Amino acid sequence: MLKVILTATTPEGKTNRGHMGAMREDMIRYLEHLAGQGNFLRIPLGFLGSAYFVNSPDLVQEILLKQSKKFQKPFTIKYTAKEFFGENLFTSDGELWQALRATIQPAFHAQRINAYADTMVNYTKAMVSQWQPGQVIDIPKAMMDLTLGITTKALFGQDLRDDVAGQAIIRFIELFSQRISGLPVPAWLPIPSNWEIKRLIAVGERHLSPLIAERRKSSEKHDDVLSVLIQAQAVDTTGLLSDRQIRNEVTNLFAAGYEVTAHTLAFTLYLISQHPEVEARLLEEIDRVLGQRAFATSDLEQMPYLEMVLKESMRLLPVTTVVSRQAVENVVLQGYTLPKNSVVLIAPWTLHRSPEYFPNPLDFNPERFHRDRQDKIPKFAYLPFSGGPRICIGNAFAMMQMRINLATILQNYRLAIAPGYQFETFYRFNTRLKNGLPMTVIVR
Repeated sequence: MLKVILTATTPEGKTNRGHMGAMREDMIRYLEHLAGQGNFLRIPLGFLGSAYFVNSPDLVQEILLKQSKKFQKPFTIKYTAKEFFGENLFTSDGELWQALRATIQPAFHAQRINAYADTMVNYTKAMVSQWQPGQVIDIPKAMMDLTLGITTKALFGQDLRDDVAGQAIIRFIELFSQRISGLPVPAWLPIPSNWEIKRLIAVGERHLSPLIAERRKSSEKHDDVLSVLIQAQAVDTTGLLSDRQIRNEVTNLFAAGYEVTAHTLAFTLYLISQHPEVEARLLEEIDRVLGQRAFATSDLEQMPYLEMVLKESMRLLPVTTVVSRQAVENVVLQGYTLPKNSVVLIAPWTLHRSPEYFPNPLDFNPERFHRDRQDKIPKFAYLPFSGGPRICIGNAFAMMQMRINLATILQNYRLAIAPGYQFETFYRFNTRLKNGLPMTVIVR
C-alpha cells in the first residue's frame, strides 16, 4: 500500500519567501523545522517542482545503499562541480565512477595512510611551537592553515600553502562553495566570477601539468596521492587517466579534504573547552599514552576516548549539514513513491540530533561512541562522511589526521574561549563558524 507524503511548511515568518528563501536565509533552522514535521516530506518549490526531505535511517539506507543505483548526485550540483573540477570522482556516476573509485582507492589504503602520520605530527608540532602562552588564536584560521599544509603534502608531495597555485586553489574552493549554494550559473556568462574561475583554473594547470610531467620522469620514490595516480596511469589501458583527469582528481580531493577537516577540528576544540569533565578525561588519556613523546600510529588503539570525543563532535556539529541525491527513475521507498528526477535531501544535522537515536541529543556525551555501545546506533543515523558505496573515500585519512592533530595540540596546551565570544554557526555548502573562534593558549 502506497503511503501519502505530507507537504512541508516553511518556518514561521518565512511563508512569503517560500522554501527556497527559507533555505537561503538559514538552512540549519530550516532543516530542524522540517524534522519537526515528519520523516518523509514533500518540499514544494514552485516552478522548480518538488524536492523531498528524508529523516529516517531506514529510508536513508534505501537511498544510499540498497537502491543506490537508482540515485545520483543532483544535476545542479554535478553541473556546478564540473564547471570547476571537470569530470571526477565527485561528479561521475555508473561505470566511470566505479573505475575512478577503484583507481584512487589504493591511495587511501591503511598502509599508505599510515605513511602520512609523520607529516601530520610534524606539521601540528610546527604549528603549536609558534604559539605563546596567553596568545589568542583564531582557531578556524589556524586549522585551515594546518590542514592545507598536510593535505597538499599528502596529495602533491609539496607544501603549497605559500605557493601561487595553493592560494589559487583556496580561492577556487571558496568560489565553488559560494556558487554551489545557489542556483547554477552557466560558465559562458560574461561575469566577473566566471572570469576569475577560468583564471584560477589556468593557474592550477600551469603548476600541476609540469609537476605531473616531472613526477612521471622521476625515479625517486614518492608516497603522495599524485604518485599513486601517475603509477596507475602507466598501466592504464582504457585511456581513462589522462593528465587532465589526474588534475581533476587531485583538485577535487583537495577541495573535499582540507576545509571539512579544519572546521571539524575547530568545532571539536570548542566543545572540549566547554566541557571540563571531557577535557580532563581526554588529557589524562593523552598524558598516560604519550607523555611528552611524539604521537605514533600504534598509539591510536590505546586512545579510545580521543576517538569517542571526535565522533561525538561530528555528531553534534556535523560539518556536512545535508547530503542530496536525485532519482534517475521512479523509486518506491517503503511505500512512498518518488517520481523520476526527484531531489532528496538527507540531513546529518537532524539525524544526528534525533532523540530517537541519540537520547538527550543536545548533550555533548562521548560515551555514546564507547566501543560497547556504538554498535547500537543505527548505521544510517550517523553520517559524518555520508554512507553506502559513495562514502567519503578519505574518511580513514581524515579520522587519523584529526586524532593526531588533537592529541598533539592538547599534549602541550589547553585552549579557552576568549571573553565575550558568542558561538554561532551558519551554512554555506557546509556548516561553518560565523564569528571565527578566538581561543586563548594556556600552557598545561
